[in-house]
Amino acid sequence: MFFYFSFSSLMRQKKSSSPFLKVVILLLVLVVAGYFWTRSAYNQPITYPSETKITIEKWDTIASFYAHQSGIQKFFTKLWLRNNSSLLPKLQEGTYLLSGSYQKAELLTLINKWPEKTYQRLTLLEGRSIYDIDQYLANKGVSSLGDFIAKVSDQSYINELKNQFSFLAMIPAGKSLEGFLYPDTYFIDQNSDPLDQLIRAQLKNFNEKNWLPNQEELKNFSPAGINLQNYNALILASIIENEEKNTENKPTIAGIFINRLQKGMRLDADVSLCYGLKITYDKCRAAIVPNLNNRDNLYNTRANTGLTPTPISSPTQATLWALLRYKKSDYLFYLHGSDGQIYYGATVEEHNQNKIHL
Repeated sequence: MFFYFSFSSLMRQKKSSSPFLKVVILLLVLVVAGYFWTRSAYNQPITYPSETKITIEKWDTIASFYAHQSGIQKFFTKLWLRNNSSLLPKLQEGTYLLSGSYQKAELLTLINKWPEKTYQRLTLLEGRSIYDIDQYLANKGVSSLGDFIAKVSDQSYINELKNQFSFLAMIPAGKSLEGFLYPDTYFIDQNSDPLDQLIRAQLKNFNEKNWLPNQEELKNFSPAGINLQNYNALILASIIENEEKNTENKPTIAGIFINRLQKGMRLDADVSLCYGLKITYDKCRAAIVPNLNNRDNLYNTRANTGLTPTPISSPTQATLWALLRYKKSDYLFYLHGSDGQIYYGATVEEHNQNKIHL
């Protein structure tokens, strides 16, 4: 009798709790689904029809960039912006041209790069000298041939820039801004002195990527007793930038150049000769061999010992880092084989043996 009562009670309890369990499970499903839906809506990109123009005027806010969204989308965009307020850019007046979908952080970065419609994208490649940049800007219609060289060599202009960029104090009298014009992609407004904008942006980039992280090391860099402090470090780094494109090899190449300087040997970097001819590196290829013995060209490291008078380009962060953390070795020579490999040698005999790979 007791068994029957207990079993019956259990069955009734099970039946009575079944709807409750269903409700609990349903609620859990709804909560999980709601969570993922909310998360998706929160992180949903902002989409613009092709060639959408948004004009920002004085007193406009970031809301101008999501005013076209529906109510629920606008709610989550506002919530995301509130939670990421540190990313909010300072809006500048002008017309922004947008197309397609942008993640919210990506959009804010784009907005921070000025109105897209009135700004031109310029990509300055690593290892390019002021002569290369000048030719590039002329080809792009940004300036006339010779304008950029004149601007970065103008001593009055350089003195003006020294008030904003203290590291320019290391430039020897009469020298240009070569070595400080960081290679990168820039957005410039052609309607408002594009060269000044570009140069200041390059200097700001140099300050952030090369000077601030390394200034103490640069001030005291004297490996093997050689003065490679500040400006001299930029000179050697610029040569390494042009001599070796593989980042992994750069510390070893830096060590080889330091070994050569210590022994009073020539650097023998063919590419440096080009800078003394004041032509682009593309045009210089055919001019290297006929000028190899020209000692009057102080940038000819095949004929002259020591560093060149100035940098021959502006080194990247990776190249300057490779120099400051150069790899010690006994190597004095290197060459690039036709197989794409680099071959090192500690003696002339080893170097000559390596030439079979040419």
